[in-house]
Amino acid sequence: MEMSSQASSPQSTPAASQIPDLVKIGSVATDTAINVQTDILDPVIFSEREARFVLDNKGILHSNSRITFATDGTAKTDALGRAFFPGNVGVHSLIQRAALRVGTKTISEIEDFNFFSAYETTFLPPDAIKEREQVMSGRFMSIAPVLQTPGFKFANASNSASRSERVTLAKSIQIDNGKDATLVSAAGVVAFPILATADADATRLIWDYQDEANKPTFSILLADLFPFLKMNQLPLYMMSEQVSIHLTFTPQAAAADSQRMTATLGDGLNNECTLVRSDCQMVADYIYYPQDMMEQYRQANSQMTFSYVDYQFVKRTVQAAEYSSGLIQNLGGAGRIVNKVFCGTQVTSDDSQALLNNYIAEGPAVSTTGVGSVTTNLKYNDNFLYPIDVSNNARHFHNLFSAEGRVPYISRDLYRGEGLLATNNASTPGAVEFEDYSADDDLQQKFFYTAYRLNKGERVNSRGIELYDTRVTMAGAGTMRAYLQVVKVASLRDGIFTAVFA
Repeated sequence: MEMSSQASSPQSTPAASQIPDLVKIGSVATDTAINVQTDILDPVIFSEREARFVLDNKGILHSNSRITFATDGTAKTDALGRAFFPGNVGVHSLIQRAALRVGTKTISEIEDFNFFSAYETTFLPPDAIKEREQVMSGRFMSIAPVLQTPGFKFANASNSASRSERVTLAKSIQIDNGKDATLVSAAGVVAFPILATADADATRLIWDYQDEANKPTFSILLADLFPFLKMNQLPLYMMSEQVSIHLTFTPQAAAADSQRMTATLGDGLNNECTLVRSDCQMVADYIYYPQDMMEQYRQANSQMTFSYVDYQFVKRTVQAAEYSSGLIQNLGGAGRIVNKVFCGTQVTSDDSQALLNNYIAEGPAVSTTGVGSVTTNLKYNDNFLYPIDVSNNARHFHNLFSAEGRVPYISRDLYRGEGLLATNNASTPGAVEFEDYSADDDLQQKFFYTAYRLNKGERVNSRGIELYDTRVTMAGAGTMRAYLQVVKVASLRDGIFTAVFA
């Protein structure tokens, strides 16, 4: 039988350029056959202080793999109150430090991840928070206009005659988690219509599944923990060393000083929450492409490099007098390529049982004479980033947008106290609170981050980066946190993974 020449000839190996990049997100054709294997991994080490997970060297690790958490043990001083994760960080409040390691080498690491997450949340669209993050991570900082509603608390009982008036104004903003407002009094939830003599607050409540009493389970994306995974997926099947994830948890503390949870205004916490061991798990998704495609990719990429970003972290205690006289702080970064810097100050006097706990960036105080001023600049390689120091609040906000290349979803009042937030008082009758918190008390100017894009791709000299920051009428001593986004390069050569600064 005569055989065709095509059939008898050996099959040619595709050129490297013809093999899709299997680890770069979004580079594989949509019609490629993909098999996903999901493993539920228990930590090899677990305590109230830390946990460590070890991955199998198989397939390609999907960057949207998750780690789940649940907590137990937090009680409220008031039976009508609720305990829940802080609104702008959710379950991320549990993580103080996270590290991704290959063998003994650290590929990506971040300190004070809970505060870092508070910054990242400001760039999430409100609909993404309301429709996804509330369920997945416990975050609920979705801001929207508030429609004033009849029957809500007025300044005093003499206003009771106007309780039946229908108010259709939306003069302020508040947290919108998708629930209707509820009337709450000392006796509990009150039904509409309320009596003229009733004294009740209009407030939105968290969803039942977010209440600590129901032991909710939430999760954190690996890509949120490690910027490396936002751009790349780990080819575990090509790696000969053990890949592990190390988590350091936010320390337990007395209930009044808890940085894990918060509670309904005035209801407080009786005791600290503890982690539920059985619910601390990694949901690891391993991707498999056709075997011949994965083998061809291995052969074509025996030596491969990854360019990615990571963060260096600086924090220090700053007195109000240091800010008013002009703070000069070296942020480090010597010998590194730094893309951007962002900073925020948590005032020491902030209440850990507030709606956002301590995960805030406080601006100078707002008084009857106006908004306190902030003047900033960066100096590196013997030059200032801006020829003229930045003091205009609109410029600060613009620089925040420019540094990130994305819009922060925060209002002027949340940023610098220049607007109108929801509160229950005589001047704004019918406004809605959230878990009894008024936005003007607990959200106003709590998101004042300053950010700087260096954008030149040049290496910082031995003097590092200096922050110049002058703040008039700062509310008191606080902790200044600064994150430097640095460029790193990782390489995978014959199964061995390494990472160095670019």
